[in-house]
Order: sequence, then structure tokens, then C-alpha cells
Amino acid sequence: MSLSPALALAPELIHLDNLLSLASITPDDAGCQRYLAAQLSRLGFAIQWLPCQGVSNLIARRPGQPSLAFSGHTDVVPAGQHWQVNPFALTEMGGQLYGRGIADMKGGIAAFLVALERTLDAGAELPGVMVLLTSDEEGEAEFGSRVIAEHLAGQGQLPPWILVGEPTARHHSGDTLRVGRRGAISGTLTLSGKAGHVAYLPSGANLLHRALALGERMAALEWDQGAADFPGTSLHITGLEHGDWLDNVTPSTVSIKFNLRYSHRTNSDAIDQCIRALVPADLSYQLGWSRPCEPYFSQFADQQPNFLTRVEKAVFAGLGQFPVLSTAGGTSDGRFFRAQGAEVIELGLPNASIHQANERVEKSEFLRLIEIYQALLASL
Repeated sequence: MSLSPALALAPELIHLDNLLSLASITPDDAGCQRYLAAQLSRLGFAIQWLPCQGVSNLIARRPGQPSLAFSGHTDVVPAGQHWQVNPFALTEMGGQLYGRGIADMKGGIAAFLVALERTLDAGAELPGVMVLLTSDEEGEAEFGSRVIAEHLAGQGQLPPWILVGEPTARHHSGDTLRVGRRGAISGTLTLSGKAGHVAYLPSGANLLHRALALGERMAALEWDQGAADFPGTSLHITGLEHGDWLDNVTPSTVSIKFNLRYSHRTNSDAIDQCIRALVPADLSYQLGWSRPCEPYFSQFADQQPNFLTRVEKAVFAGLGQFPVLSTAGGTSDGRFFRAQGAEVIELGLPNASIHQANERVEKSEFLRLIEIYQALLASL
């Protein structure tokens, strides 16, 4: 069954339906934040816009000393092909809700908005609660949450607790919390030399041979092993490029492309030094880096109930079990808020179909996430 404005929607699906109908492909917000600003303003939130380099950023806050902020992104990846349904419409089929961004992460935003409505309707004040939104998470993430975090910290208005609505769950909403993430960085190591005819060139002077040997050494590097609660560092070679190909001529340049995921026990400067130390002294080279994302790891205050305890209890109320704490997965905007001193927890929908055709979640899991968010807000 395809849901459309002509059909009666359950109240908890209205915001989700409106958000999914907007094709907000990075960094185009496509009106999502204007819609959300109108809803939040109706709930007593003051609205502040913080645009930066074509990116839409929204800060919404309840009166009072900053307490808890929900951080989310309204941008999505392109829909791509092979969809069974319209990617930019909410569709319910077989107990599942379909749409681009429903898991990553318009579903989380819509669930938090419904939880806000219910909690405020019940008479809560929610002093100092904020909603922080950007349209620049799926891209380079240079002008979104980083800008928001730095702005709030500079004003002394950054909440101590940041709840990120990323899809963290494995099977059921709330079963996994992210309390940290590894860093990530991509590198290109370009070697330069002389092209040569294979009939006359010694094997050791073949630049491609040397690049292959260097790549093998890079792959064999021993990095830190992380810790029991944080994965260690790893390097993967992702490409080897050498220009136009001739079957009897060796190349004059070869580029090794690679990516590292690294723990909080190292940093991008140390990685750069390690790679440079591997290159033989007689080789001319250039080393470039792109898409750097620093790691983060939240440590929580000792006093009880602290942020983690409150979130765990909210999950138990909605799921009937306590969550697993994890630092696995890719990067997230949580790093920007942690860098400014906030405690960060990521809690959202199951992530099995994110960035895929026919992105979807179980309707029951969307409803469960609303209950978890509502329990957390009630604890404030």
C-alpha cells in the first residue's frame, strides 16, 4: 500500500511522510528544515538559522539552560535505481516502511519530533532541550554539524548531552548504542619515475613492480590494536592507477589509493609519518590526504543518573532489554560535538538497508524508537 496525502495517515506517520516526500539530496535540504522549523516553533522552540556555504543548518531550542540536544541530518544519498516503490514517498508494504532516508535518518528525526509532541502534551517543560539539524552529513560534512558545534561552544551554549539519531541498531531500535567511532582518512601515494620498454628494463626498475611491493608493505603494517571497547586501526588499499596502458611499456607514474580506519590511540599526523617512512629514499613521490574524520570516544560523568544511564533505561522501557555499547561502524557527526566537550550517544533505527535501493524499516521499529525517545525526554 502506498501512502499519499489523499489517504488518512496515522498521526505518528505524518511527519515522516512529509519529510520523505522531499528529495533532499546532499547538500540540498529541499525544504525539510523549513517544515521542521514550523513544527518546532509551534512547540515553543526558538529558531536560529546558521547557513554556511550553501548548507542549511538549524538550531532550535526550548527556553532554559542547554541540557540535551538531538542532532540529525536532513540530507540523503541519491536514490539510485532498482526501487520497487517511489523512493521519495512513504510506502507501507508488508509491515515495512519504505523511502530514501527513512533509516538514515529522516525516520530518527520524525520519531524524535513525535516524542517531543507527546512529552510536551503530557505537561513536561523540557527546559533547554535543543534540535540541531544540518543538510551536510552525507557529503564532505565541512559546513554542517561542525559549524553548529563550534558556534554553540563559542557562545557557551553547547548542551552537555548530544543524542545523535543515526541508525545504530542491528535488529531492533535501541539494541545498540554508539558511544564512539573510529576515525577515517583516505590517502593517495603517487610514485614518479621513468617509463621503459619491457624488453630492455630491469625488473627492479619497473615502477609498477615497486608500487606493488610498497603496497604489500603498507598492507602488512602493524597498527594499534585498540581496546576492549574500541576497534584498532586498519589500512586497506582501495585502488592502483597507472594511466594509459600499453602491454610492453611500464608506466612513469603509479598511484596507490588507500583508506585507514583508526582508533583514538593514534591520529592523522602519526599516520602520515608512518606511510612516508615506508617509501624508499630513491623514489620520488607525493602523498595526499582527503576526507579526514577524527575519532571520538565518549566518557560519561560518574554522578548518577548520568547520560548513559538515562539512555539505557529509556531503551529498556521501549525494548525490554539493555543495549549493547559499540564503537564500530563508519564516521558520524557525533565527532564534532565530542570535540567540543559534549557527551555523545548515537541511537536510532536498524541500519540494514541504509544507502541501498528500497531502504526500509519495520513499522514496529519506528514506533518503538518513538517510545524510547519519549522515555528519555520524560526522564529529563
